[in-house]
Amino acid sequence: MKAITVIEPGHMEMLDVKMPSITEPDQVLVRIHATGICGSDVHVAHGSNPYAVYPRVIGHEAAGEVKAVGEAVSDLAAGDGVVFEPITYCGKCYACRSGHHNVCRELKVLGCIVDGTFREYAVVKRSQLYRYDKSKMSYVQAALCEPYTIGFQANWRGDVRPGDVVLVHGAGPIGLIVADVAKSRGAVVIVSEPNENRLAMSARFGADYMVNPVKEDLDTLVMDVTGREGVNVVFEAAGIPALLEHAVKLLSPAGRLVAMTFANTPTAIDFKAVNAKELTILGTRHQMQKFPETLERLADRLDRVDQLVTHVFPAEKYEEAFAVLADKDSGAGKVILTFD
Repeated sequence: MKAITVIEPGHMEMLDVKMPSITEPDQVLVRIHATGICGSDVHVAHGSNPYAVYPRVIGHEAAGEVKAVGEAVSDLAAGDGVVFEPITYCGKCYACRSGHHNVCRELKVLGCIVDGTFREYAVVKRSQLYRYDKSKMSYVQAALCEPYTIGFQANWRGDVRPGDVVLVHGAGPIGLIVADVAKSRGAVVIVSEPNENRLAMSARFGADYMVNPVKEDLDTLVMDVTGREGVNVVFEAAGIPALLEHAVKLLSPAGRLVAMTFANTPTAIDFKAVNAKELTILGTRHQMQKFPETLERLADRLDRVDQLVTHVFPAEKYEEAFAVLADKDSGAGKVILTFD
């Protein structure tokens, strides 16, 4: 079978590899039909992900069809449509016992520590699969389930409530998803994005106010919209750590900062302001039990899903797909690879 493999940082190939087989009773063999390229896949390919182990089949956003199940699996059958939860965990450590299996001390992530979904077939544990109705979504659409779980997780972490004013930095796919989910929770949404095309798209994902911070004064807009109180929640989804530092200034008392980005060096935070306003700073990683909710609500968002998916390539054209994603002028949103 075909598998897109990062041999070492900077060296990626499509290889012919042996098809996997079920070896444990709780495993499932899945034919992968569609898999999205995530920024984390790019980081593994470039060598900037500190957790990656090489060589590695990358990818973790995927949808496919069950081909066979282990003898202990009774609730899935050949032909079922499934999406992948990309993490496994020990179930015993403090994080797992607290319900935070997404930060398990033994966390293993598809496409980073173990082989991922940029391949024709995969064998995974039953616990990593969620069934969906193939009559309601295509494989390409269903591949957006995992990115949407990130948006639901971030909004859960930020405790977004009806009437909250939230600021989303960045209108890439994840920023747009975060805005969409925040709007669905009853928030007033401000999106800040210097790319005019992405900024315009944010209106269709729930943005009530849109600002290009290169051309307009973001701070002034925030204070005008909030009556000088500040926003209640900031999501940093632009990948610019300096915005985390600035967020403390823009947040209202009792506000929440959801840090969706990080840097290789520490980010300075003014804890005088943090304490004076009693702010909450929240990390977010992967997702925690968000697949059932996401699948339930994704079918009602297919108009937005279709707008997010700007490019679909057969897997053999993976090099072109990665080039399009890297080109800031390509208009790329979510880029999908298909194995058909």
